[in-house]
Amino acid sequence: MGFGRDHGRVRSDSDGSLVVALTSARRRLGSGSPRRTVAVAAVVGVFAFLFVGGAVGGPRGQVRYVDGSTARCSDGPGSGPRSRPFCTIGAAARTLPAGGAVRVASGVYRERVVVPFSGTEAIPLVFAAAPRASVVITDQQNGFSIQGRSWIRVQGFTITHTRAYGIDVTESSHVALVNNRVRYAGEPLRGAVKYGVRLATVTDSLVAGNTLDHDTNAGIALVAGSRRNNVWGNRSFANAKRFERAAAGIRLYDAHANTIHRNISYDNEDSGIELVKSTDNLVYNNISYENGDHGIDNTGASTGTRILANSIYRNITAGINVEGGSTGVTVANNISVDNGIGSPRTHSEIRVDATSVSGASLDFDVVSLTAPDTVLIWNSVGYRSLAAFQLATGRELHGVDADPHWSNPAAGDFHLTARSAAIDSANSLVRGQPATDLKRDRRVDDPSTPNTGIGRRPYDDRGAYEYDPTR
Repeated sequence: MGFGRDHGRVRSDSDGSLVVALTSARRRLGSGSPRRTVAVAAVVGVFAFLFVGGAVGGPRGQVRYVDGSTARCSDGPGSGPRSRPFCTIGAAARTLPAGGAVRVASGVYRERVVVPFSGTEAIPLVFAAAPRASVVITDQQNGFSIQGRSWIRVQGFTITHTRAYGIDVTESSHVALVNNRVRYAGEPLRGAVKYGVRLATVTDSLVAGNTLDHDTNAGIALVAGSRRNNVWGNRSFANAKRFERAAAGIRLYDAHANTIHRNISYDNEDSGIELVKSTDNLVYNNISYENGDHGIDNTGASTGTRILANSIYRNITAGINVEGGSTGVTVANNISVDNGIGSPRTHSEIRVDATSVSGASLDFDVVSLTAPDTVLIWNSVGYRSLAAFQLATGRELHGVDADPHWSNPAAGDFHLTARSAAIDSANSLVRGQPATDLKRDRRVDDPSTPNTGIGRRPYDDRGAYEYDPTR
């Protein structure tokens, strides 16, 4: 396949959904704590980066074309126009020291793309699959290696069967990884397992709209002090080491002040979303179900996390788990159903261990079990009913024990249906409560449901999806 005239899948985001997200982030500026303001300002900066050189105005700087499947291609002098494309992505990138775009036609590329230069805020360095192209990078150490760079965008590639991380970003900033599929990274052997996407010591960057599956460690990992990054709209599933239960869908380890939202994580060997030794992160509007450990695991002194408006279902152990000295955690407006039933390890819909109760807040969550088991754990003590938990702890006083009336959870459909207890009942005052749901639909007031929530919008719904009777 040859080259088109636009930027492919990112174009719809740039014209629509990213505008909504940018507007939503800007609305929150100036409210809340300075820490939240800094985090949101970073998000705004990252979204603004997506517009620079993006589809709205077409690419800025020079464009180099790559098509390894045509006999006309060459990596020699004079290559780069449509009429004489480069054969390899890396050769094209080496001719753009001042930023620009590398546009890649369909084909299988057996090369490791080491990004040679940084872009700038005005002219980022963009690697993009051509519109409707199927571009596969395979059988290499990495698909893309980005080290010590800034203002880079990688979009629209399938990266598979790499020996190490599918996309490896280290000591970089203002990097956007958008609409890629990364699968089968590493080998299921000790010392050879790898994340699909790794951000190590990375700041102010975006991982959005990607699919991560069958990697031998977590699909996405933020590690080594990575901070102020935005991870949203990704789908991570079937990631597994195979020889031990340890591969999560999304993993944060020593990663701080990041925002993890609107992701769907399921069928992973370990937890859907895992935070270890990671502080002050915001986790909202995610769906995490049928994972081998927790839906969301907040452990290892991951203090100050806010876990809001997530939908958690049928994970092997406690649905939302807060442990290991993870103090000051806020859990609110979530729906957690059928987690930890008959578990070989921890039980309950929400669990807070004895080392993590200091400064912890639990309220406005919907919990439900379809078989008798522990519903909630606080201070490492289990309770088999919400009423008993409320009486003993004084927590979760606005919690509800009821079927959330999801549309079809067995098929992965967690939309609310009429008469759900989650409708118009959330706390919109909690810091970080999103004004939109997983699909970026705004909050709406269901006229058939009394408003029992609190705050400026007493009609916010609990969980990842907002119910709209008109849709």
